[in-house]
Amino acid sequence: MKKTVLVCVSVMSGALMIGPMSSYGANDDYDAYGGVNGLLSEGRLYAPLRSMATNNLFRYDEQLDKYLEVKINWNQKTKTASLTKGGKTFNATVGNGVLLRNGAVYVQFRALSNFFYPNDYIKWDTSTLTGNSEHITVYARPLTDNQALTLATNAMSNKKHWIQFHKNNVEIGLPESEYIQWNKSLTKFKAVFNSNGIVGDYDYSYGIGAEMTKKVNDWTITSFNYFDSTRIYYP
Repeated sequence: MKKTVLVCVSVMSGALMIGPMSSYGANDDYDAYGGVNGLLSEGRLYAPLRSMATNNLFRYDEQLDKYLEVKINWNQKTKTASLTKGGKTFNATVGNGVLLRNGAVYVQFRALSNFFYPNDYIKWDTSTLTGNSEHITVYARPLTDNQALTLATNAMSNKKHWIQFHKNNVEIGLPESEYIQWNKSLTKFKAVFNSNGIVGDYDYSYGIGAEMTKKVNDWTITSFNYFDSTRIYYP
């Protein structure tokens, strides 16, 4: 039997409280790690409802060992979006606790997780601005990782250490890795690029870090550092 529950998010569930923040949303629904990009509004983490329909982490059912079909419906008259999965329907009416941003409905992450997976443990990672449970991952950063990395690489493109960093990787044959860290106010991020590996007589470890700061509507590089801890390799 199909179960339908009308969810008044602010009443029926506690929001995932992050701290006093205004509204931030990512430009793309997805980033490289397979979660969905949501937004923070007044300290609460919200997930884009439509994006959940194609998110494999959310769709997968462990007991059946398969991906379930997820359906999304929108009632224009009542401003209500519904998401149906595995015989359960989550309804969210735009208003207190349900947001409408650029034509997309956002629901509180905790409410969505508790409705479909009440036994999941929910946690918040301040350094990556990520809320996740066993079945849902939501990012609340102003930019996707790919967007942030692109901004940083463009800002460093003419710096000699950045040019040398890539030249060394080509000559030595080392892979590159990178990651992004955000500050709590979401006004700065650090992009770190590094390469590690043993080649010949050396244990290579070097990289570059760039701090980007938002000024009005633009992101500007405000600090840049090169680090190298390469040493002779002793087997």
